[in-house]
Amino acid sequence: MLTHLLHAYTLQISLASRLVNDIPDDQMCAQPHGLVNHPTWSLGHLIMSAYGAGQMIGIEATAPDGWGELFKTGGTPSGDRAGFPSKDELLAEFAKVHELWNAALQGIDPSVLDAEHPNEQTRAYFPTVGAMIAFMMTSHEMDHLGQIAAWRRAAGLGPAS
Repeated sequence: MLTHLLHAYTLQISLASRLVNDIPDDQMCAQPHGLVNHPTWSLGHLIMSAYGAGQMIGIEATAPDGWGELFKTGGTPSGDRAGFPSKDELLAEFAKVHELWNAALQGIDPSVLDAEHPNEQTRAYFPTVGAMIAFMMTSHEMDHLGQIAAWRRAAGLGPAS
């Protein structure tokens, strides 16, 4: 089953690229019609979430300095483009974290995924590390990529090509 999850997870790199490919860099933080989660924040949040959860599967790499505060869960994304990384930086880091997850999960000892989630509060939703990892690779990532798709419509761009 892990092979299938990794395949889908890898496809999401090209989906993310297609979703933002035609968005001018200076529009990546626009908040049309009150949509708060702009493409920059959505991609940055996915990157930071993957780095955080990746620690449970042995990923020790960290994201660029300052990104944790910019893209923290529960934060309010700013529409001010200043201080945010460029679209190219985001896409490169998105691909990098996917590669790290792919490498970490190739041949992972099943006991790592079967282990009880280390955070007691989170354990109520994700009893095991594997449950959290599967969620992060599928539902969480596609939820935020879907937000970018909705943002495109609100911005008048139509579907990604």
